Amino acid sequence: MTTPTAPPQTPVRGFAFPAMNDLELTATIAGSAEEFGYRTVWTNDAPPGDGLACATAMLKASGRIRVGVGAVAIDRRPSSAIAKALGGIDSGGLGRLVVVLGAGASATVDQVRAAVGELRDLLPDLTVGVAAMGAKMCRMAGEAADLVLLNWMNPERIAWARERIAEGAAHRQAGLKAGTPEVACYVRVSLGQGAGLRVAAEAAKYQQMPQYARNFAAMGAASVGIGAADPEKAPALVAPYDAALDETVLRCIVTVPVGENPALEEVFEALGVLMETATRFAPTPPKPDQTDPEYAIGEGTAQEG
Repeated sequence: MTTPTAPPQTPVRGFAFPAMNDLELTATIAGSAEEFGYRTVWTNDAPPGDGLACATAMLKASGRIRVGVGAVAIDRRPSSAIAKALGGIDSGGLGRLVVVLGAGASATVDQVRAAVGELRDLLPDLTVGVAAMGAKMCRMAGEAADLVLLNWMNPERIAWARERIAEGAAHRQAGLKAGTPEVACYVRVSLGQGAGLRVAAEAAKYQQMPQYARNFAAMGAASVGIGAADPEKAPALVAPYDAALDETVLRCIVTVPVGENPALEEVFEALGVLMETATRFAPTPPKPDQTDPEYAIGEGTAQEG
């Protein structure tokens, strides 16, 4: 008698894209990510868009999926300003929202810790995360955060970060939502001809900042992520990240429209890249017509009506 094999586990994945001023397109991608089975749809908080405005639009366009924004730099947007920007969201929406705080260019580990506590007091329903890279921030995140968001790390470096997070979690604050924080990581993704070069160019931008330069040096790598010239081979490349993380966040490298009312060709170009990437890594394989940008804009999102 043979023992039946367990069905393969569905990977826990998030889908991320840059913040943009076009909130209609932002909402469209959020609705598609929900249909494709992603656990979380993520954006950052950097030009050209406002991450908190994007998160609000994504919540309105979806009904189940978690919405994440990070990192929000506390040297630019203190906890009080974040809470004010999110003041129009009801408790149900806040319960689906993750706001990840980061040090930005000048804040200290202790200042980030204080900001986490302040934001949690102001918005108790919110999941409050910390963007961590170095050992001290990872340990603090283990003590105080609901979620730790890593960035630009390969699976080996993620394992190192999780050890530091676990060291902090051994001294975890009482009364938090979970005994240990969830660990997620942005994994840059590009598909098609020139994919590897696009990932490397994106990494080079970050290496201009000292904290990222130290991170890349510690890994002994100039670039990490998934650059797949053959999109068919892309899904297999994410498996080591799935094994290392609680949620693998596929962050698409894409040029998003800058203005609030972009030209239609700009929208379709960005949407095509985003939909192709989201489809390739979707935990729930989409229906054939859901990969068509016209479907995404006209028929398949939660913003109808």
